[in-house]
Amino acid sequence: MMLRQAANEIRFHPGRFVATLLAVAISVGFIAAISTAVNTESRAVANANTLAISRADIVVTGQFPEGADVIGTLGRVDGVTAVGPAGMDLTLVTADDRSGYINLMAVPVPALRWSTLAEGRWPDAAGEVALSREGMAKLGLKLGDRVTVGWQDQPNAEVVGVTSDAKSLFSITGYASAALLGDPNQGSQFAIRTDGRDIAPVMAAIRQALPAPEEWSDVKVTSAAEARQAAFEDLTGDIDIFKYLLYGFAAIALVVGMIIIANTFTILLTQRRRQIGLLRAVGASTSQVRRRLIAEALLLGVIGSVLGLGLGIGVAALAATITGSIFWGLVLNPVELGVAAAVGIGATLLSVLGPSLAATRVKPLEALQAVPTVEQARRAGWARAVICALLAAGGVALILVSRSDPTRALVWAILAGALISVAVLAAAPLYVAPALRLLGRVFGFAGPTARLASENAARNPRRAAATTVALMLAVGLVVTLQVAVATIRTTGMATIDEKYPNDVVARSQEALPADLVARVQATEGVAATALVQSKQVTFPDEEIRQVRDVNAAMAALGLSGTRDIADGVIVIGDYSDSLGKKVTIPGNAGSLTLEVKWAEDMPWGVAAVSSGTFSQLAGKPLATELWIKLTDRTSPTVVNNVARLLETPSGSIQVEGGAISAGILTQVLNVIMLVLTALLGVAVLIALVGVGNTLGLSVIERQRESALLRALGMQRSGLRLMLLAEALLLAVVGVLVGVVAGAFFGWLGVTSAFRMMGDVRFDVRFGIDWAVTALLIVVCILAAGLASVLPGRRAANATPTEALAVE
Repeated sequence: MMLRQAANEIRFHPGRFVATLLAVAISVGFIAAISTAVNTESRAVANANTLAISRADIVVTGQFPEGADVIGTLGRVDGVTAVGPAGMDLTLVTADDRSGYINLMAVPVPALRWSTLAEGRWPDAAGEVALSREGMAKLGLKLGDRVTVGWQDQPNAEVVGVTSDAKSLFSITGYASAALLGDPNQGSQFAIRTDGRDIAPVMAAIRQALPAPEEWSDVKVTSAAEARQAAFEDLTGDIDIFKYLLYGFAAIALVVGMIIIANTFTILLTQRRRQIGLLRAVGASTSQVRRRLIAEALLLGVIGSVLGLGLGIGVAALAATITGSIFWGLVLNPVELGVAAAVGIGATLLSVLGPSLAATRVKPLEALQAVPTVEQARRAGWARAVICALLAAGGVALILVSRSDPTRALVWAILAGALISVAVLAAAPLYVAPALRLLGRVFGFAGPTARLASENAARNPRRAAATTVALMLAVGLVVTLQVAVATIRTTGMATIDEKYPNDVVARSQEALPADLVARVQATEGVAATALVQSKQVTFPDEEIRQVRDVNAAMAALGLSGTRDIADGVIVIGDYSDSLGKKVTIPGNAGSLTLEVKWAEDMPWGVAAVSSGTFSQLAGKPLATELWIKLTDRTSPTVVNNVARLLETPSGSIQVEGGAISAGILTQVLNVIMLVLTALLGVAVLIALVGVGNTLGLSVIERQRESALLRALGMQRSGLRLMLLAEALLLAVVGVLVGVVAGAFFGWLGVTSAFRMMGDVRFDVRFGIDWAVTALLIVVCILAAGLASVLPGRRAANATPTEALAVE
């Protein structure tokens, strides 16, 4: 009976429940999208990395001696129809100015072949490769082009085929002739196809055919199904950890959603106050009315969860299409999707308990009282202030503990952050209303509409606080992560600058090629270069070190700091007990005694002196180092272009410098910030739905007031402007508190994490991504303005005479 009445209520008044359904659907959809997307991607990654055994029945793994005819031995076993190497090498492939890593495999025999040709043919001669469509597109290739496979100076292979392999998120697929890959018998894994009989006897025959374990050690014969499952579990372990981390963000979005659902349901009950009062008047008990409201919440939770599942699966399918994992099909985990739906339903029921209890306490025919009495508000205010003050004091005390206990600093900081966060959020009714009124006075120059908007927004402190709390929580979390990432980046870059003042350094034991400087200088992104002369010097500890003249190079590149070395001083990085405070080494005019200074960041086997001292050293000067200054040391493209010029097959040139570390750090942290901001953006979206809900409730409560304003001459545009101002004021308060709190918590977390690093000390430098933070603020303000459109139209379109008649 209750469910039928609840269904009729939703069916006859669907517009009332849109906001609740939206909040539930977004929250559940987030969880469903994470489950489906991560499971689909992990399966695709596992399949892409087990292609070589995808058509096999048996897999043989082991280390085999040179000269062993492994393929021939396995092929002679009764029941075996095909044998082939199943190894995959992650190999660099370069085409002109583009490069990428591919999973390079030997061309499988027809019986073990899993892919088909889209164009061309399979490689069958030395120096031939075939690449997937994705690889061809990434490298800008066409059939017949030549590429460089591995670390070679010149192109060593021709593209003769294009395959229909699936697109992969992490790598591309390629095939090469056996001549290019080497002896196929020297692989560590072999795929075997059988004639369809039971594979157990075939596996036993394979074990007997292989030589004794002492000759071929560590040989394992397993079914291909077991090998694929083991590979899948190994490859997806880290991805599962990532999935659980994402669920943490989903939980945050769910908490914000529960706040909004509670606010939304309050609006629904306010709209139906006369209906609830009438039910009580005709004999309905409090429990009956409450059960009916809970039945409505149950139906809303079910409908919203079903919509959320569809939304999440659709988003995951779109993501899988972009990454290419859709090739292997979507992976829907019924248990995880069922849990997501159950969480959505449970969160909805939990969120409406408070509003339902409040609504059913009214006496028959009594209208809901939206604003508490002054006495009630005063009592609640004092109790709230005391509790929040105690929580904040506890948080401050834990911060002091974290400063004095470095071994567990981050643990104490997290607990402190939790206490202070609860205090700030719980105390919102105490400071949100005064903040709204203060903003009203600040913007009072805009006219009476702005002042009236601030008073209206602050009229119900609890509801205004509930709305801003959702924004505080969502924005605060985003800014916390942004500040943490930006602070790590700023601190890391400062540390890199101090340890590696040069962007790129190319160092060799011999003289660098004469044309290397010209080729590097001609590379786009290179601002300046400087050659560093060195001499091979034998020290008293019998170690031979490269002693370099660095002052001239530092001056040429405009560097300053630890390498500005005085005459008569030698800076050494590798410590030796036989070297004291002074060292005597060979000079042009006899022995030369120099003061020794140690530098931890000096490379091993390298020393540095001034130009004057260098000229006095014995030996022939050679240009063994090239220092390179880049226009942008964080650009991966520029760094890769320079590094490729310096790479040699023998590895005779050592490449290091700050740009390599800075580029990796910047790239990784930028991706992390982008992903985390996008994930928490869902919580911000849900919070902004709450702004619209609050304005909707405000419109309902102030129908007579709005009608009176219209009757006194306020235009519809003025009424809409007043609600727009309310939305902006609520958003500004929530966003400002969130930004300030987030900046503090981000700084607290990073400094505490660095304090736990023992003897390693960093000069932590506060950082904030102003562009991203400003964009977040602008988006929230604009979205809040959009949220005021529908409530503003409703208030403005109401006829004054009809609205004044409302009791």
